[in-house]
Amino acid sequence: MAAGAIRCTVVSPERPLFEGQIEHAIVPGSEGELGIYPRHAPLIGALGPGVVRLHQGAHVERFAIRGGFVHIKKDVLTLLVTDAVKPSDVDLGKVEAEHDAVVEALQHPRSDEEYQELMTQRKWCDVRKAMLEGGRAKIATH
Repeated sequence: MAAGAIRCTVVSPERPLFEGQIEHAIVPGSEGELGIYPRHAPLIGALGPGVVRLHQGAHVERFAIRGGFVHIKKDVLTLLVTDAVKPSDVDLGKVEAEHDAVVEALQHPRSDEEYQELMTQRKWCDVRKAMLEGGRAKIATH
C-alpha cells in the first residue's frame, strides 16, 4: 500500500461496491459527517443516510447510503452499508417522482408510524439527489 493511503472496502448485503486504495473519505456518520484520513484513530461507529465520498486523487467515487457501520483500524476502512446505490444506478426522474409522491403523502399521514416511514423515504430521495449533484445531502428534518 502506498504511503499516505487507506485501504477501503464498501460492502452492502447485495454486493461488494468498492475495494481499493483511497487518499481520504467523507462518510455520513449518524451524528454528522466524518472525515477519514491516513493514520485516523481506531473507530467503530454508526452511519446515517448520506453520501459516501471516496477520494482518489482528482477522482471521487460516490455512493448514496441509507445507513450502516464504519470500522477504521491501521489505515484500513471498512463500510458495511444497508442500502447503497451508485450514481449510474439512479434515475433522477424516478427519484423526483418518488419525492413528489412522498411530499404529497406527508400532507395527510394516517399515523405516526406512517409519518416516520414517509420521512425516511424523503431522506432517501434527498440523499440520492445529492449524490447525483455531487454534494452533501440536504436532508429534510420536518
